[in-house]
Amino acid sequence: VRELEVLGARMLGKEDAVFVASGTMGNLAALLAHCGRGDEIIMGDECHIFWYESGGAAALGGMPFALLPNTRFGELDLDRVRKMIRQKNRPGYPRTGVICIENTHNRCGGVPLRQQFMAELSEIGREHDVPIHMDGARIFNAAAALDLPAEEIARHADTVQFCLTKCLAAPVGSLIAGTSEFIQRARAGRKILGGAMRQSGVIAAAGLVALQGMVDRIP
Repeated sequence: VRELEVLGARMLGKEDAVFVASGTMGNLAALLAHCGRGDEIIMGDECHIFWYESGGAAALGGMPFALLPNTRFGELDLDRVRKMIRQKNRPGYPRTGVICIENTHNRCGGVPLRQQFMAELSEIGREHDVPIHMDGARIFNAAAALDLPAEEIARHADTVQFCLTKCLAAPVGSLIAGTSEFIQRARAGRKILGGAMRQSGVIAAAGLVALQGMVDRIP
């Protein structure tokens, strides 16, 4: 398991990673690590986290969703993102905890996000001290489509969840990648969600095959 986590982190250019059972668990553990109860999550209205993950962040983390319209190709209007970020320390405002994006974007044609968009969104996040979380379930598809290494796709996100099952042939599992400090918090979130699997070596082995042997086979 640890070998898989180290390899996944290195391939995405991050300090560390943690192995989880699914992409949904990975996204929720990441949001629990980014946010406290009542912190707001900015995301697109067509994103997987909003549509298909049972409202877990709200149900288990007490985090409200602040939705913005996705464009046809999965992006967000950056001016509206700026306006949506809450003014800090103002009574009555929830704290903006994180901005979530999806790459590739499933409900917007499965397209990869433009690197220019990601760079500008990242700059907004740094300006306001708000992290960017990428639901990169199919990040290696985005990398193949844009003819870039996955590390470059992940560069403008503070944290990334990606699946070992999406076009990589592993039967189970996802990884969350980010800073070492963040990953420690994500491990705590994984435990809360029941995902500390003691017998996980056998499925982690399949994840290693996925990353070592299948990435270059994506057309």
